Amino acid sequence: MKKMVVKNGVCMLTHVRPLPRESATILPQGRFRVRAGIIVLCVMGFSLFNVWIHGKNVRIGYSVSAALEEKRTLQREKESLRTEMLMLQSPFRIETLAKNTLGMIDPKMERLR
Repeated sequence: MKKMVVKNGVCMLTHVRPLPRESATILPQGRFRVRAGIIVLCVMGFSLFNVWIHGKNVRIGYSVSAALEEKRTLQREKESLRTEMLMLQSPFRIETLAKNTLGMIDPKMERLR
């Protein structure tokens, strides 16, 4: 308390009280650090999640690419086998194998009746 003399010898007692800590406009140092720490942890968590998702997308892309390459390889093999099957079923080849390997001959007209 302070004693102040105002005009005409009138005394006035004054008391200056500090503001309560809770009503201060600036956060106390401890609370500020806690909130800043929480914000930093949230940002780091989001960043790590983002990196994990990106890595997952890259891995899925590689597996899709490998599956498509395997599909193309199998389609080429299928076409190759189809060509070989048609070649093995050709009448000229079957006739040649029958005459040369098995010793068969062309049928005579009188035997067809």
